[in-house]
Amino acid sequence: MLSSEKKNCIKGLLKLLIRGALLALLCYLGHCLLFDLLWLEPDAPIAYDISYEKGLLKQVHALQSKREDNVIIFGASYVSFGIDAAEMESILGQPVQTLGVEASMGIPVLIDLLKKTAQPGDTVIYMLGEANSSAENSIAICAALESDKELLYSYIASRDGLKDKRSNLIWRKLYALTIGKPVIRMEALLSKKKQVYSIDSFDERGNMVVDRPGPLDTLVIPFEKLDMEDIELETMDKLNLFIDWCGANEVNFVVAYAPFMEESLDNSSEELDAFHEEISAYLHADFIDKPQDTLLPADRFYNHPSHLNSVGAKEYSHDLAERLKKYREEKSCDSSN
Repeated sequence: MLSSEKKNCIKGLLKLLIRGALLALLCYLGHCLLFDLLWLEPDAPIAYDISYEKGLLKQVHALQSKREDNVIIFGASYVSFGIDAAEMESILGQPVQTLGVEASMGIPVLIDLLKKTAQPGDTVIYMLGEANSSAENSIAICAALESDKELLYSYIASRDGLKDKRSNLIWRKLYALTIGKPVIRMEALLSKKKQVYSIDSFDERGNMVVDRPGPLDTLVIPFEKLDMEDIELETMDKLNLFIDWCGANEVNFVVAYAPFMEESLDNSSEELDAFHEEISAYLHADFIDKPQDTLLPADRFYNHPSHLNSVGAKEYSHDLAERLKKYREEKSCDSSN
């Protein structure tokens, strides 16, 4: 038989454990409630309305609207900096839409969004550069989709790993709601260069239209090298699955190379040919150009060896549209023969 002292000790321990469990449960429920109140509730406060990432939501909404067939170019930040939609439209005679604002959003997110918005007759171009990651910055994506609760919930529900990142998302939104905007405005005031990392840089369809003067104001040395060993095959495999989806849904899919800075690319012409052969054999899609076709001098770039200035974007977009036009004409001739 247990003594009364031991019984009381056991009872006290059980009460402590029960209280601890209840407290942990309340903390967990409170944590979930706070996350939902900040992010998922229809009336949740908007914190990222002026953010650069919001350009993605403009792009998605443009593709969701009633529209004619589009040329949709997706990929990393070199898409938003590199595509002059008006220039391409003047050559192709149809609307051109970008999808993607920065590499941290990850290619799988863009693929998911395209499956929701691409329609039969669209031409989808994957802009292939060095940023081909499947890694996702959940904060950037949630900030982009913040005001569209249907898209936001769909993204959160599809990513099991976000359960472990909810605390980070809570604190980042609280920061953005309090001192985030004043900090951004102060940075803009202190900067000597016009800020492009703002929603104001995009038009109503999410295409970047802000003037980006050149040339790049930093010393450039050869440091980039296109090599198949550096290509993330996980992303390429997901692209191949998406290419199959496009074929089944009457969406045209092609690949085009991103712009590369001549002075920064450390590949010989033979090495570029070898890379092109390997990557084009891996991806189950037609390529409308080669890396050598998209080499541009440093004075065509803005603030990064992958970001074109306004002059560079117009030049690259003109050539891209001409290559797509030629590709279509050749395909049309092949199908008629």
